[in-house]
Amino acid sequence: MAATRRRRPRNSLNQQVIVDAAFAIVDRSGVEALTFAALGRALGAHPTAIYRHFRDKDELLLAITDALQAQSQESGLATTDDWRADLRRGALNLHTAYLRHPQLAQLAARTARRPHEFRGVEHILSCLRRAGFDDEAAARHYRAFGDFVLAHSSLDAALAALDPDVRDADLAAWDGQYRRLSEQDYPNIAAVARYLPALDDPGNFTFALDLMIEAIARRSPGAKDDHPS
Repeated sequence: MAATRRRRPRNSLNQQVIVDAAFAIVDRSGVEALTFAALGRALGAHPTAIYRHFRDKDELLLAITDALQAQSQESGLATTDDWRADLRRGALNLHTAYLRHPQLAQLAARTARRPHEFRGVEHILSCLRRAGFDDEAAARHYRAFGDFVLAHSSLDAALAALDPDVRDADLAAWDGQYRRLSEQDYPNIAAVARYLPALDDPGNFTFALDLMIEAIARRSPGAKDDHPS
């Protein structure tokens, strides 16, 4: 006789409990496995109970996106006398959160329009305004910086989320095929091939991040004061 599934106590569901269950499902089986039926099974509840907390799957996905951003803010959003370090730390924390949950990071292109996203945007703008940018310039630089961090983090997460065999094949192809390209046909690639970082080199993000922050700093109104000639 099959064991009877234990029903969840009445009124024990809430948005956080559902989001936590969604994290577990997606981490284990990917975004495609996330259905209200799967959530019901995981939570010991009828799928219709999920609808009392989330209007539809899209609303749930937005909550998951915000929860992922919340994880990047667990250690706080620092505001010190060094806006560059504050900007860098926030970006590194987001990148780390995305790599911790690479399947969920595939949702990164969405605008969550929820509190943790608002706090992240507020923090970046604070850094840029402290750098001396006026409101219009701060908004423009925010867009460039924020999109860069999200895009790079999503790209790294997408690689990490691949089936291990597929990922290993991609990594091997980059490392092997680029080293064997003809010097006659691809002289520049051949010249630097042995120095090309691996696709999953953790230094790729930090190097690009430092380039971005350096470029912002050089454009800031306070650049001359920060870098006396």
